[in-house]
Amino acid sequence: MARPDSAPAPRGRTPGTPAWRSRWLLPTVAGILLILLSLGSWSLARSRQGSLLPAGHAMGEDAFTGVEMPHLHGLGFSADGRQLLVPAHNGLRVFADGAWQTPAVPAHDYMGFAVTDDGFYSSGHPAPGTTLVNPLGLVKSTDGGATLQQLGFAGESDFHGMAVGYYTHAVYVLNPSPNTRLGTGLYYSLDDGATWRQSAAQGVTAAPMQLAVHPTDPQLVALATANGVLLSRDHGDSFAPIVTGQSVTAVAFSLDGTRLLLGSTSVSTYDLASTQLATLPAPALEGQDVISYIAMHPVRPDELALATLERHIYRSVDGGTTWMQLARAGVGIATP
Repeated sequence: MARPDSAPAPRGRTPGTPAWRSRWLLPTVAGILLILLSLGSWSLARSRQGSLLPAGHAMGEDAFTGVEMPHLHGLGFSADGRQLLVPAHNGLRVFADGAWQTPAVPAHDYMGFAVTDDGFYSSGHPAPGTTLVNPLGLVKSTDGGATLQQLGFAGESDFHGMAVGYYTHAVYVLNPSPNTRLGTGLYYSLDDGATWRQSAAQGVTAAPMQLAVHPTDPQLVALATANGVLLSRDHGDSFAPIVTGQSVTAVAFSLDGTRLLLGSTSVSTYDLASTQLATLPAPALEGQDVISYIAMHPVRPDELALATLERHIYRSVDGGTTWMQLARAGVGIATP
């Protein structure tokens, strides 16, 4: 919340709550701005805690790799499932074969990061020394971030709130301020940004936290909010609540399209066919930490990963029954 949405952010900024949380609902929902300002201040203060482990922290048997993640702006597995990708404010970090690495690709500051079956979509800001315009607008990469394909809005928009259908590549964005093609609000494109339509977003009355798009049905969209989870079956024109009365900070569809995963201080699954909600075992989070991202493995349905506001990362290979920590306070941990 530290900068006007119409001006590119400096590379050295410390991002707090994405700007779309505070502005996209203004044309249709009164009063949300005050809620979001409070939320943004809390998130910004939490994210500014140091990038290293606290002084006196006992490492125990953990083998810290020295690979650091100053901030976490997303989480997702590569299409072959061999890599866990983390956009970390100053470029990508990759976990593969039990080890962390910083790949030799441009260190763009990715926002709205979303993996698909052939790469990833994102927004954000270009790495220093590149010739790309700031902000990036909407971009796509099919080679692990070595190159970016410009899909529009370069120099105009930074979409923190974005989600993409894993197989359909339907792109949804929460646009924080008008640009030359879009007004403020929820928009979607089914053709890689060539054309856009605005969603009415009826039924949204609480601060939006995160978007998710069904992997095969481009009409099915979930919205995590400060008061629960909403589901739309008509491209976001109308939303109905499936969970109410609690803040939900992360949301993701399973890649087989049968479930919706919800995260806050724990993880729940919502069965789309039966509409039943169940709780999964999850890592114990300390203090005011919450789950910020959920990633599903594209090959092994029982494998998933979580990231938290405090920059802890966990992986489970048995559907959440047990968890292994991959990063602590933004520092990677090597695993056997």
